[in-house]
Amino acid sequence: MHRLFKYSLLIVVCLNTNIVITQSSDSSSNFLKFAAGKGEWEGKLQTAIVTYQNELGVTIDLVSAVHLGELEYYAELNNYFRQQDAVLYELVAYEGDRPTPEAVVERTSAISFVQRSLGNFLDVSFQLEQIDYSPANFVHADLNPDELLQNMLEKNENFFSMFLSLAVAQLASEQAAIEQGEAPTSFTMLSIAKALMAEDQTAAFKYLFAEELGRTDGIIGPELEDEITILGDRNLAALEVLEQILENPVNQKISVFYGAAHMPGIERELLTYYGFKQTGQRWLNAWEIP
Repeated sequence: MHRLFKYSLLIVVCLNTNIVITQSSDSSSNFLKFAAGKGEWEGKLQTAIVTYQNELGVTIDLVSAVHLGELEYYAELNNYFRQQDAVLYELVAYEGDRPTPEAVVERTSAISFVQRSLGNFLDVSFQLEQIDYSPANFVHADLNPDELLQNMLEKNENFFSMFLSLAVAQLASEQAAIEQGEAPTSFTMLSIAKALMAEDQTAAFKYLFAEELGRTDGIIGPELEDEITILGDRNLAALEVLEQILENPVNQKISVFYGAAHMPGIERELLTYYGFKQTGQRWLNAWEIP
């Protein structure tokens, strides 16, 4: 049961599969991590901003996202994005159909409904309701719903087959954890029982969710990216837009704002084919517990 939960959690929080109508071995960076605190049920779920630069001095920041976070987290991102020349963002949507809090409420997909419900349970906010997508420097860099459906049909893929592929990756990840003497999951009968008995149940379950999410970084590899449309094909869409942005010399500071699960593949392309080198990394606190 926990395996189904874990790769469902990966999709819900680290992959943005919303349709809005209006560490792999080849990656050198970590993009998502959990840092335990000193006390019981204390810790932080952190996302990375990793910076790369080419010989012309152009910088690209890979801004990892979890699609549920605290208000302070999204406020910090909004302030940061204002300083960038271009912000390439993910969202399966039609051209010109930027998300707004009102549109999210009116046209909620099944995935976004689960995201918002989970956010309410954990006392965190939904990204599409907190990030300001209206500035002119925001550039859509994703598939539209028709393209996503067409790519899935060409691969004879559906959401069930996607779950199966993630399950295989999850099994491999758990086996590797066991071989290294680590617990394969944060959600055990004992941990759940302790959380239910905790004085602050919200903090306790938020801790378990954050710890579990911290384990997902690194289970995505090139083969899985190629197999799953919501990973590989959307990465290619982002890279195509990035090439266009790079052609304009005005764009010296570029951000790619995508879910953490997409970042190993995008980073691999930057390092291998686009002539960029990593120059820095910093971490943002997406969740702080308690």
